[in-house]
Amino acid sequence: MTQKSNFWKLFGLSLGLSLGFTAAAIHRGRLKSAAIRKLTQLLPNPAQERDIQVDLGPGIPGWNSVTLVGFMSETLPDITGYPVEAVAYSRFGGFNSDRRFSDFQNPASPGYQCWYGAYVVFDNEHRQKFGFNPDGSASAQDAIDALEADQRLVYQSAGISLAFEDGRLVRQIGDFEEEIVEVKGELWHRLSGQAETWSSYHRGVLPTESWKFGWCYGSVPSGADHGVHDMHRLRYRGEFWARYQPEWGASLCKFFIYPSYTNRQGETIDKGSDWLVEAGQRALDGIRFTSDE
Repeated sequence: MTQKSNFWKLFGLSLGLSLGFTAAAIHRGRLKSAAIRKLTQLLPNPAQERDIQVDLGPGIPGWNSVTLVGFMSETLPDITGYPVEAVAYSRFGGFNSDRRFSDFQNPASPGYQCWYGAYVVFDNEHRQKFGFNPDGSASAQDAIDALEADQRLVYQSAGISLAFEDGRLVRQIGDFEEEIVEVKGELWHRLSGQAETWSSYHRGVLPTESWKFGWCYGSVPSGADHGVHDMHRLRYRGEFWARYQPEWGASLCKFFIYPSYTNRQGETIDKGSDWLVEAGQRALDGIRFTSDE
C-alpha cells in the first residue's frame, strides 16, 4: 500500500472518529491533534527518503508523545535564498487542563509556547554543514534561521501575518554562548541565547487560519480570558545543539525553547521554571538519530 493510500485511510478514520465520537467536545481536541500529527509522519520527507529516523525519546511529562513532523523544505529556502532539504520534528504541551486546546496555547500552563525537538538539514550544492561557520564554530545565524523556518510553518497554518520591519518573524537578542559538549562519545556544539517573536495564541479562528492549525493545537474559545493579548510579543530563551554527520551529508540539530512575556497587567511571566528547564534537558538527552543504511 502506498504512503498516499495510508495517509487518506488514516485521515478518513481520524475524521470519522473525531466527528462521530460520543464524548464531549472537549475530549475531541486530543484525538484530532494526535491524528494530524500521525498524518504528518506518513507523508514523505527528506530524512525518511534517506532511511534516517529521528526519535524524540520519552519526552516531557504531560506533553504530547506523538511527534509533529514539519516540512522545512518549504520555508527554509525562502530564508537562505537557495533550495534546502530539511525536516523538523517537535513536541509541545498536551491537552490537559482544557482539552479543547493544548497547553502550547494555554497561558495558564507551564508548557505555554514551549517546544523541544530536532532538525535535519541536508547538504546541497550551495552549502554544506548547516549550523556551522567556516571556522567550525556553531552558527547563531543558522540557529535563528532554523527557528524562523519552523515559526513560519506555524504562522502560515495559523494565518498570522505579523513580522518585523525586515520581514523576519524571529529576531536574535544579544550574543549566543557556545560550548562543546560530549554526549556518549559524540561532540555537540551547544548554543544558548535569546530571540524575540510573537505568540501564536489567539481566541477563536483567524480569517485565514487553516483547519490544520486548529486540529493540531486546538482552538481557544472566543470568550476566553487568559490575561494576555492575542499574538502578544514573546522573548524566547533556549538551546540549539548541532552536530555534522558526514556519511549522511546532513547537519543534525536539536532544540529546546521556552518564553517570557508581559501580560495585560504589565507583569512579566517567565515560563522557565526549574522543573521545565530540567525536563527539557532530559528531553534533549533522549533524542536519537539513526539510519537503516
